[in-house]
Amino acid sequence: MVDRKNRLVLKSFETDDGLRCVDIYRGIDGLLCWDEWRRDPEDPTGWHATGARSTKSYETEMAARDAAIKSVSWLER
Repeated sequence: MVDRKNRLVLKSFETDDGLRCVDIYRGIDGLLCWDEWRRDPEDPTGWHATGARSTKSYETEMAARDAAIKSVSWLER
């Protein structure tokens, strides 16, 4: 399970249908990472991690975003 606490989301990219998003966030260590999330309209509990996430930390928002673009098929520049 991914802990959504102890992070500051700097940027969130969402699909047009609002069912998936990628968050670029700063962790408590000060470094940047990304995670992909999904939500189902029939599930009122909110967002759930897809399992797609950064495997390392990044020093800039742009570097984290570029890594997410390479890993998440629907996310484009």
